[in-house]
Parts: sequence; C-alpha cells; structure tokens
Amino acid sequence: MKRELGQRLLILRFKLLGLAGAIGLLSACSSTDEARPTLIRVVRTLPSQEVVTSEESSRDRDVLRNFQTSLRAVIPGIRIQPSLYSASSVQSELQRQTNSGLGPDLVISDAQTIQALFTARILDSVPVTPEQRQSIPAELLTRVSTSDGAITGLPVSQYIQLACYDKRKLKSPPKTLRELAQQSSEGRIFGLTQNFENLYWSVGSYGAGNALISALRGETPTTQDVNQLVQWLTWLRAASFQQNVLFMNDQATLRKQLIDGRLHWISCWSSQLPQLREALKDNLGIGLLPAGPAGKATPVSRLQVWGLGRNSSRQQRQKSLELMQFIVLPWAQKTWALRYRTSYPVNPAAAQIINREIPGFEDLYLSTDQDDIRIGDEIRAVLNQNPKLERVMQFTLNDVIFGTETPSQAAATLNTKLGPSS
Repeated sequence: MKRELGQRLLILRFKLLGLAGAIGLLSACSSTDEARPTLIRVVRTLPSQEVVTSEESSRDRDVLRNFQTSLRAVIPGIRIQPSLYSASSVQSELQRQTNSGLGPDLVISDAQTIQALFTARILDSVPVTPEQRQSIPAELLTRVSTSDGAITGLPVSQYIQLACYDKRKLKSPPKTLRELAQQSSEGRIFGLTQNFENLYWSVGSYGAGNALISALRGETPTTQDVNQLVQWLTWLRAASFQQNVLFMNDQATLRKQLIDGRLHWISCWSSQLPQLREALKDNLGIGLLPAGPAGKATPVSRLQVWGLGRNSSRQQRQKSLELMQFIVLPWAQKTWALRYRTSYPVNPAAAQIINREIPGFEDLYLSTDQDDIRIGDEIRAVLNQNPKLERVMQFTLNDVIFGTETPSQAAATLNTKLGPSS
C-alpha cells in the first residue's frame, strides 16, 4: 500500500515538474514575442503624374530608416517596411493587397489621395484624440474630413510652395509678377504647371480667392470679387501667351527642365528640394513666389497625411496609433522639420520655433496672412470632398490657358458651376 502511494506521488511530482516546465516555456515565448519588433508596413506616394524611380525609392527608404532609428528611444519595438507608389496607381495596388489581407498599416500621402482611398474602403477612419485636436488646427482637419464628419487621415506636416531657380541663369529672382514679366521679356525662362493646386499661389497675388470661395459656398460674389477673379484669369492667359513662360503638365517635368538648364525658374514644392539640392547643389536658389497687385503670393499648403490601413493586427494598429499620437507633438514636429527642412509643422507651437530657427520662414504666407490661409484651406477642403468640382476648376483653367475661353467667360463659368448644387 505504501509502495503504491509512493509511486503515485512520484508520478504526480513528474507531472507537476512537466507543467512547471511548460509554463516556463510559454513565459519565455511570451517574453520573446514582446521583445520581437512589430512590423509596420508603410506605403508612401508620389504625386499622381510622377514616376517612382530607383533613386526616389532609395531616398524614401533612407528617410524612413532614419525615422525608425530616431523612434527607438520613444516608441521601441517597431520595424518599418516601406513601399513607394505613384498616387495614380496606389488605389488599384492597395485595393488588391487589401482584398487579399495584405494591405499596409499606414499610408502616407496627400489629403486628396487619402480621401479617395477612404472612399474606396481601403482605409479606416482615424480616431482623433483630444490631444491631437489641440495639436492640429481645425481647418487642416477639415481638409481630411468627409461630409458626415469622419476623419480620413491625420495631417502630420505641410509641404509649402516656393520659387526654385538656377543661380547661374538668374541672379535675382522676381519678387513681383511685374518683375517676372520683365525678366521673361529679357530672355529668362520661367516654368509653371497648369494644375490648379500648383497655381493657387497666384490667386492670392490677385485677391481672387474671395470669389472662388463664395461660389463654392453657394453665395453671390461681390462685383469687386468678380473683378479680381477676372484680373487673375487675365494674368493667367497673358502669361500663357508669353514666349518665355512655359506651362507644363506636371512638377516632375519642371524639375527635370530646371536641372537640365532649359528652365531658369520654376514653382516648386518643399518636398522636392532633396532632388533639386542633389542635382544643382550650390546653384539652387530658393525664394518666395512673386507678389501681385493685391499683395503677396499665398499658395495653399500640400498636406502630408497619415491614413490607417484595414488589415492591421491589434498590435500593428496600436503601434500605428502610438506613432500618430507622437508625431504631432511639438518636439517631434520641430525635430523633423529642422532635420530635413522640407516641410512645415501642422502644430502651431512647433511652427513658432521653426519661424525663428530657419531664416526667411518668418516671411512665409503660413506665418502671416491668416485670412488667405483660411480661404485656401476651405477651398482645398471642398475640392478634396468633391472631385467633380475639382475637374470643373481644372477644365476652366485649361480653357483660359489655351485661349478657348475669355477670362470673363471663365469667371462666369466658375461662378455657375462651382456651387454646391452643381
């Protein structure tokens, strides 16, 4: 009897030891899982008409690699896997990935592309926290909102539009549109694109924004506002007829022709400065866009927006949200703006620091003309939500540039077709 009891106790002891070993093994696995970095798949886009080159892909990987290294002290346990697409091809590609369960965790793009991806059910809405709402101006959140109030992506930074020129060809860039016309008549060659977003800076030069926003609101613009709109469209047509002012289809062509020496001055975005700096080195000049009779140029910013993919695991979504929470804090905004000098913060507290640290930034439209910024943001918000109105705007500008419609006719067209009921 005692012998049988001893055997049972021995068997029970071995079972307990085995259970303890299994628990220890599971604990070790759990510890290993916690130490294993969370893979975040990040897709970034280039503007629609730009082609993804090996140089651009390499530059993008370097930026994200540096970003990941900087994050380790703040948000440990993240490994970023980057991909780069043109905005014109990203929707079809991400639709295929998402349908197969392999979509990205984060998508970094412009506001309009993020809106389109959300509408196509490729992205989830972003749960904006009270802290994020304090860090991002309401008008920028409006640019990534749907008509029912959903936030399609989180604004993280603003790319600003500038004048880029070759110092060997142009010693002193034009400060006004009158000077631009004078220098073009003297043989200097200027490049612009016919895209409305890229031309909006000249709207402020003529004070034409009031007429456009009135039409988009369904209001009747004043006679003075209409006159200023006609003046802007008249300048646009006159510029297109000038021999040395060339309108291109896209920014990539402008940059290539500036690098090749066929253009002496172009409108450019701050996001494009790395390529231009690499190619032109000390010969690259950067300045503000020309003012007009109504005041300084006021280009609308191009938002860099972070959207949430739909195939993330719980851990991937948690880490993505942690990244979003951190990246709009003043310290992060200031640090990355000063490190790369290609973007402007969305956080007003960080913007004040940037204005002091980078010479010339205190003169930027983003630092001064609040009314013009507000109008530009509202115009972009409406057009982002309604691609049909965007097409109306673009077709009308094309008609003016190509000379198939007079400025007065175009102003009447915009006033009629831009209304909410159109």
